[in-house]
Amino acid sequence: MADTLKNCVWIGAAKEIVSPIILRRFNAHNIKKATLTITGLGYFEAKVNDKAVTDYMYLPVVTDYEPRDLTLCAHRNTVGTTTNRIYYYNFDITDLLKSGENVLSIQLGNGWYRQEERIAEGKMSFGDTLKCIYKIVIETENGTTQICSDGSETYTDSAIRFCNLYLGETIDYSAKLQKESSVNILPAPQTVLNEAIGTPDKVIRTITPTKIAQIDGKQIFDNGENITGIVSVKTSSVAGSVIKLRFAENINDDKSLNFTSSTASYNTLKSGEPQIMADTFITDGKSRTFEPKFVFHAFRYFEIEGEFDSIDVKVIHADTPITSNFTSNHEGMNFLYDAFLHTQLDNMHGSIPSDCPHRERLGYTGDGQLVAPTAMMMLDAKDFYKKWIQDILDCQDTDGHVRHTAPFMGGGGGPGGWGSAIVIVPYAYYKQYGDTDIIKHCYDKMKLWISYLLSHSESGLVTSEDKDGWCLGDWASLEKMEIPEPYVNSCYFVKNLLLLEEMANLIGKGDDIPYYQSLRKSTEKAIVDTYYNAQSGHFADGIQGADAFAVWCGLAGKETAQKLAERYSELQYFDTGFLCTDILCEVLCDYGYTDVFLSLLESEKLGSFLYMKRHGATTIWEYFIGKCSHNHPMFGACTRQLFKSVLGIRQREGTAGYCDVIINPVKTTRALKISGSIDTPNGTISVSLDTTTEKPIVKVNAPDTIKLEIKEG
Repeated sequence: MADTLKNCVWIGAAKEIVSPIILRRFNAHNIKKATLTITGLGYFEAKVNDKAVTDYMYLPVVTDYEPRDLTLCAHRNTVGTTTNRIYYYNFDITDLLKSGENVLSIQLGNGWYRQEERIAEGKMSFGDTLKCIYKIVIETENGTTQICSDGSETYTDSAIRFCNLYLGETIDYSAKLQKESSVNILPAPQTVLNEAIGTPDKVIRTITPTKIAQIDGKQIFDNGENITGIVSVKTSSVAGSVIKLRFAENINDDKSLNFTSSTASYNTLKSGEPQIMADTFITDGKSRTFEPKFVFHAFRYFEIEGEFDSIDVKVIHADTPITSNFTSNHEGMNFLYDAFLHTQLDNMHGSIPSDCPHRERLGYTGDGQLVAPTAMMMLDAKDFYKKWIQDILDCQDTDGHVRHTAPFMGGGGGPGGWGSAIVIVPYAYYKQYGDTDIIKHCYDKMKLWISYLLSHSESGLVTSEDKDGWCLGDWASLEKMEIPEPYVNSCYFVKNLLLLEEMANLIGKGDDIPYYQSLRKSTEKAIVDTYYNAQSGHFADGIQGADAFAVWCGLAGKETAQKLAERYSELQYFDTGFLCTDILCEVLCDYGYTDVFLSLLESEKLGSFLYMKRHGATTIWEYFIGKCSHNHPMFGACTRQLFKSVLGIRQREGTAGYCDVIINPVKTTRALKISGSIDTPNGTISVSLDTTTEKPIVKVNAPDTIKLEIKEG
């Protein structure tokens, strides 16, 4: 246990209490400064004298809190142990205290810790009893006083009668609450207790929804966009009145809710009923505002049954401000930028980047590694990703295997596009922020990962993963996925080795480079021998963008890139999986075919982003065809090309942190008016491009802290 919480004990209520409130009364006088150090499992909300100590929500941020039975996770892919970790927080509570008696109240909610209804990726509960630990340090004119959690506290239950992260909350203010009881002293979790890093959630903005229908006494509302958050309901209904809400991404033709894309394909563990997000509020006759406290929902539409006075929709996600902007006269680019931002933010909760914010809500390493460079470019996400990188490291098995979700919650994936997050995300972090410390922190774990891939290779190709794992290659293509898995995973192995050669040189590990080079050359040879057809000039028959992988990892160059440009200029849609879609766009733009990228963004065919928009999307779908989730950021990873390749904001090769930048906007015959900017560690870079004039006009604004070269014509 951290010294900060030394002499403090974990305390909790009876396990059957859904959302207990822990109470500690104490006296204070002549206060100069007061600090509260605290954490709780699953979520906690702390108040002093009935005033919240922070406006952050769903604390602590999600981690692998403590050991549990991993055999209950679906698609289990582990042979070792997880590093368990819990984060604690320090809050200045000086202004919340008063002279005399004060009350600390800590309300607990299930969160991820006590998750007993989830089935999609297995039963993922850590424990069955909610708990907390805290210390108050008060500095006075006469010295310092410490008040520790010690078992002298009391607890009562709350109006929350049901609380499940996936299903919602039931709040009953008409219920009779039990009298205060003494807390239980609980065993300390077997874990590492650290001061918090990462970026928690908060209410970001408020939407006034539009009523679009009334069906069988239920009023249907539309946010106008797919969001994550809650509905706040004000009511003065008579005691015992029931207000029910349900949430969905889509509606049917009659405007009733359609749950297919968000949750209904999974059933709950106990009742076996479909997993549908819902809140229930029961009144006590007083004028109240009802809001769920320990859950959030993902939805564009919602229905409400019962009497109410007014409603608001509160948008909630990680406090990662948007640090970019982009406008143009090009519908495809505008939609991609807006839809990716909305989707990415909807999938940032608990300082993990999730695959979707409703069904699984998990930090899939595949989706996460793909979008990380783009999210870091467009959002203030440095602290957010520093924490998630630690999650990835914590989830690495003792043999080097990197799990498909971080924190680990089960889930399928593969050794290349998923496990390579342990190399790709820290590298992206370094490139964005110029921070080599992250490489030093991760390096030994990266090296262990390389050993794992080598041990799961045959004849130079990565061919397998651990028992019960999926060993995918690419995923989520328009048609059946046909690219051979060993090809994709081996290309990722080569890319990992290239990045490690660069990173080893950066941190003084040059002696490792010959080893990486030797492995890379043998793997490259195996890929070429197995998958390259000299007669056709294609890798893996060129199916579903297969050639892009080869160019991306250095096995092929401009001739193959030209073939890709010709193919997709004619095809005019993405037949690629989610990994290759981003890689294809990067290869096209890096080799001067940004115009082909733009043509793909102009397409309205099935397999395009505008196809999504034409079918009502405000966020990016999991599949171009529209099945499954309609709030998956992975296909939007290519959004960074709007800044990197269309506006031409590129870091000079061999540099990081935007200290040395080349501005080289797209060369095109299209009549474009584009402007955009990104905030960098060295200041804001703004670029505008106007090709509607006889000669293109490029305007650039950047601070003197950035070495700048502008290429025009």
